[in-house]
Amino acid sequence: MHKFDPKNVEKLDNPTRRKYMPPYKTLEKFGLKLKGGGVFLDVGCGIGYFTIPAAKILTNGRAIGIDILDEMLELAQERSKGIENIEYIKCGEYDFPIDNNFADYVMLSNVLHEIEDKGRYINEIKRILKENGRVFIIEWKKIDTNYGPPTNHRISQEEVVKWFENVGLKFVSEIEVSEHHYGLIFEK
Repeated sequence: MHKFDPKNVEKLDNPTRRKYMPPYKTLEKFGLKLKGGGVFLDVGCGIGYFTIPAAKILTNGRAIGIDILDEMLELAQERSKGIENIEYIKCGEYDFPIDNNFADYVMLSNVLHEIEDKGRYINEIKRILKENGRVFIIEWKKIDTNYGPPTNHRISQEEVVKWFENVGLKFVSEIEVSEHHYGLIFEK
């Protein structure tokens, strides 16, 4: 499986990514509202690209980022200094140290294509999601581009919908994220 290399951390936040996938605007497209509440869980949070804006949007809630890499969590914590309603937790690839029915929102941005056992992974997401909670997926469109993972590692919207529906999550809608990415919303 293609895995993100922490040596390429500059790819996670740069002017090009901010232009094509502005974090605040992207979260608003998914339905996060300013002064909102609830728990936002960013799975594979990396440097906190979406975790930090989610904490600032959910002023009556909190944001939690989880990742398997210590380097990413350290960078995210550094970038989050002074934000009270945010925390970061190390996780295993298929084991999230999060209670059942805990999160109102679960985000996976460019993570799913890196996971080998998708059914097991999605079941873990379902476990931590509250009833009526929502899952936000961002993935690479299955097209050739001059950056990102190889095309044969990318997954189509139809495949993602099938996997999530197979574990009992309901497809809600697709959103436009960028010319290279699609967004999907699911609900428990």
